[in-house]
Amino acid sequence: MSSPSISQRERWKYILIIGGLQTLQPFSLDPYLPSGPIIARGFDVPESLIQLTLSALTLGFALGQLIAGPLSDSIGRRRPMLIGSVLYVLASFLVALAPNIELFFASRFIQGVAGAAVLVVGNAVLRDLYDGLPLLKIMGRVLLIQALAWFIGPFAGSQLLQFMDWRGVSAILATYAILMLIAAIKFLPETLKHEDRRDQIFAGMAMRFVHVLKDRIYVGLVIISMLNGISLWAYLVVTPFVLTNQYGLSPAEFGLLLTMNSFGAYLGVQVSSKLAQRVPAQWILVGLHVVSVVIGVVLLVLSAGNPPLWLVAGLVWLFVFFFGMTVTPIGALSLAPHGNEAGTAASLLAVLGSLATAIAGPFYTTLSKQNMSGVGLTIAAAHALALLTMVTIVNPRKVPTLK
Repeated sequence: MSSPSISQRERWKYILIIGGLQTLQPFSLDPYLPSGPIIARGFDVPESLIQLTLSALTLGFALGQLIAGPLSDSIGRRRPMLIGSVLYVLASFLVALAPNIELFFASRFIQGVAGAAVLVVGNAVLRDLYDGLPLLKIMGRVLLIQALAWFIGPFAGSQLLQFMDWRGVSAILATYAILMLIAAIKFLPETLKHEDRRDQIFAGMAMRFVHVLKDRIYVGLVIISMLNGISLWAYLVVTPFVLTNQYGLSPAEFGLLLTMNSFGAYLGVQVSSKLAQRVPAQWILVGLHVVSVVIGVVLLVLSAGNPPLWLVAGLVWLFVFFFGMTVTPIGALSLAPHGNEAGTAASLLAVLGSLATAIAGPFYTTLSKQNMSGVGLTIAAAHALALLTMVTIVNPRKVPTLK
C-alpha cells in the first residue's frame, strides 16, 4: 500500500491509534520515576534494586521486540498488536497488586514484553503504508502522540502520588490500556497483505535477521541507536536521585522538571521532521552528536563545583531535545530499504537498543547520585562513539537521501 492511496481520515486514524498504543511503553516508565524512592521504601529494599527493575523492563522490551517483529512479518500486524495489548493490561494489574519485589520485577518484565510488541509492530505498520520522506513525516506525527506520554507521564505520576500510592497509578495505567485495546480491535485493520508475508515463521527468522544485518548502513544506525539509549537511560535512572540529593527536589517538583524535559524531546521530534525536508537526515544526525558531546563535557566539568539548578536543568533539557531530534531520522533511514522485512528491521533496531540499556543497568548503579558527573561522562562518551560510528560505518556521504 502506498501513501497516495490513503485518505486524510485514514491517515489520522493510523496516527491516533498507533500513537496511542505506543504510549504504553513510555507510560511503563515515566509515571514511576518520581515514585522510585517511595517504591523502595514500600518494599523495604535499597534504591539501587528499584533501579534494576528498569533493567527488567528493558530486558522484557528487548525480548518482546525480538519475537513480535519477525512474527508480524509472517502472520500479519494485527494479531501481535492485539496480543501485546492484552498482555500489557494483565501485567499492569499485576504491578498494582504485587505483594513483594519479586512479583514486581516479573510484572515489570511482562510489561516490557507487551509494550515492545505494540511499539515495534506499530512501526512496521507505518512502513507498510509509507516510505521515504512520507514515512519520516508520519513517524513524526505518531511520535507526537507518543511524546504526550513523555511529558504527561512524569507530571501525572507525581501529581497522582499526592492522592494515591504508586499502585493506584498502575491501576489507572491498566484502565488506559484497556481503552486503547478496544480502539485497536475496532479500528485497526491488517496492513500486511498475504502475498507479502514470509512463509516461514521461526525457521526463517534467523535468515531475515542475517539479511538486514548485511546492510552496513543499517548496522551503523543500530549501533548509534544503542549508544543514544545508553546515554538517555543514564539521565533517566540517575537524575531523580541527583536532583533529590543535591537540590532537594520533591517528587512533585521533579515530576514537573521531567515533564519539561519530555516536552523538549517532543519538540525535538517535530523539529527534525521539518528540518529533514531541507537537510538530509544523515547530516542532521552528525550535527546532533557533535552538540551532545559538548553538553556531556559541560555537565562533567560543572560537576566539579556546585552549579545552580537552572544551569544543570537547562543543559539536561537541551540534551533531551537533541535526543528527540535523532529519533525519526534513525527510524526512517534504517527502515527505508527494508520494506518487505519491516517487522524484522524494526524489531532488531529496537531490541538491540533495549538490550544495550539493560546490560548497562549495573553500570548505572555505580554512577554518582550526588552530582551529574556520571551522567555527563556517559553522555559525552556515548555520543562521541556514536559520532565515530556515523562517520566510519554509516558514512553519511554514501547514505541515499530520503525522498
